[in-house]
Amino acid sequence: MPILLKAAMEEFLSDWSADLNAPWRSLIGCAVPDIDGIASELELEVWEPIFPVRRGKHFPGMPAGAHCLRAFDGIAPEEVTCVILGQDPYPEPAFATGRAFEAGNLAGWHELDKMFSKSIRAYMQMIVAARTGDLSYARSFDDWPKTLAAMQSGTVDIQHPSDIADYWVSKGVLLLNASLTLTRFRVDMDEHQTKGHLRLWRPLIVETLHALALRGKPLVFIGFGGAAADTLAEVGVDESASGHLRCVLRDHPARAEAVLSKPNPFILCNDYLEEMGSRPIAW
Repeated sequence: MPILLKAAMEEFLSDWSADLNAPWRSLIGCAVPDIDGIASELELEVWEPIFPVRRGKHFPGMPAGAHCLRAFDGIAPEEVTCVILGQDPYPEPAFATGRAFEAGNLAGWHELDKMFSKSIRAYMQMIVAARTGDLSYARSFDDWPKTLAAMQSGTVDIQHPSDIADYWVSKGVLLLNASLTLTRFRVDMDEHQTKGHLRLWRPLIVETLHALALRGKPLVFIGFGGAAADTLAEVGVDESASGHLRCVLRDHPARAEAVLSKPNPFILCNDYLEEMGSRPIAW
């Protein structure tokens, strides 16, 4: 017998803020996930996982250390100079880590070719172009084989897939999604996403972005996809942001050509940080 998604998520999120480190709990722990925002008709089969799991929980095959609030691990609020805002966790429990644009359980970069979506590959094309200054790595998705070959051969010095997200975090990047959990997924958006998880997490994500913006320190938001743009708009941030804030909005990298045809957001981020008197990020 199926159960209501609302009831499942209420049980799943019991004492959720205990999974946050103290600085984040102090900053955003007062936010309340919107359980009542989940559409009442949505059901969850008993065999369907909610992923990523809570901190300290486990299911077979999940990436090591994955949990739904992992984006907040390893970085304090005052260290954040860039927020990457994606849509939702990678839609396979074996890959979803809790951080945006990170896939777990990869033995090497070549395994990105197993992904049904272009998103992380296009994302990494832009990263490699920003790291090297060679824009030919990310002119279109047709450049992916060249980019992958350079990563595998060592022509481009880049970390292992299991290490690179930790590297970005150490440089002040918050790898956040508009939704922190998932149960069902479709490329054209399942109701579990649009009427469930995205609604559920909106108050927490908005509070996070708002609190970071209020610090008065140089900060760049990079939003990928409509869900990210909508969330930033609720905070009052768009590409007209000024003062100590800047914002770059792009299509979701699953629409690789639409993203790669525009100026590299990671290069723009560094231009903005330097313009605001802050240190650029070594992507």
